Amino acid sequence: MIRIETERLILRPWRVEDAEDMYKYARDPAVGPNAGWKPHENFEESRETVRIFSDTSGKNLILAIEEKASGKVIGSVGIEEDGRREKVDTARSLGYVLAQSHWGRGLMTEAAGAAIDYAFRELKIKLLSVDHYPNNDRSRRVIEKCGFHFDGRLRRATKLYNGEIRDLCCYSMTAAEYYLRDAKRRGLSLILPEEISLEKIGEYQAEWREERIVPYGARRKEGQSLKEWLEYNIAVRVADPSRPEISPSHTYFVVDEAGELLGAANLRHTLTEPLLHHGGHIGYGIRPSQRGKHYAPCMLALCLEKAKERGIDRVLVTCVEENKASAATIEACGGVLENKVEFEGELFRRYWINL
Repeated sequence: MIRIETERLILRPWRVEDAEDMYKYARDPAVGPNAGWKPHENFEESRETVRIFSDTSGKNLILAIEEKASGKVIGSVGIEEDGRREKVDTARSLGYVLAQSHWGRGLMTEAAGAAIDYAFRELKIKLLSVDHYPNNDRSRRVIEKCGFHFDGRLRRATKLYNGEIRDLCCYSMTAAEYYLRDAKRRGLSLILPEEISLEKIGEYQAEWREERIVPYGARRKEGQSLKEWLEYNIAVRVADPSRPEISPSHTYFVVDEAGELLGAANLRHTLTEPLLHHGGHIGYGIRPSQRGKHYAPCMLALCLEKAKERGIDRVLVTCVEENKASAATIEACGGVLENKVEFEGELFRRYWINL
């Protein structure tokens, strides 16, 4: 049983007894046409719609929006098949409607935000689309507040129940964009090692104890001082013509708003033969004391943003076959598995993420 709670709302499956609440808002001529359907003419029409919405056996998931304060259903939110991406199994479309009596209170943004979280975190989709008619400014504001990317205006895109043909303003959000937004919402950011005290970096490295530090760029070589490690870390950001086998790279630490070091990531600017084979553009790791807090997808998304800023439009990220958590993180950010390769007795999964 799906039940999603927000501060003021409960998103849940439809019940037969919800038909009366639906009829109250669905008969309103200001509601249905904005969502593309005609106002309900009678109670039976609402009851049949509730029956259809109650069927959760297919790919479409349409949930009732229940207001906690009143216990009444005041609208619906759906995660449905994307009609313009029918052959893309990991794409879905967001739809919603809200009773006019509850407009202007931020409730639709609250419900849509919860549905977006569910779509990416639970359904593991890779892209969520949404659209609105050009004259529906209320819907546009909801979409913009939720962080969708404007794809463009599709002319003569749909025919309404009354035969009218309308344009659609189309938006989308990829999994990587979702986790990037989540990272910024949580106050996470990437900073360079020279922006942190060497003492903090030393404490970070010491916490790993016998466990190998990930990524490689965050490790110190045996006998290397913290100052020497930092100097090398800065130097390796620029390509060395005498050592073409080494890709220039940036090492970042991910920190929260309090400046706590949560993990580290290494972004390689180019792919040498070993990196193309099994290393990839990005390596990342969460420090032992901060695991289990869902930081990894946020950190990877932040690093993908850095890659995009460097003009890298297709990123290779890899992990060993046994590391199910890392594979789940890469897939959560939109990684598509190309193949598996062997290196030094280990099997590596190779994922590509298009930016």
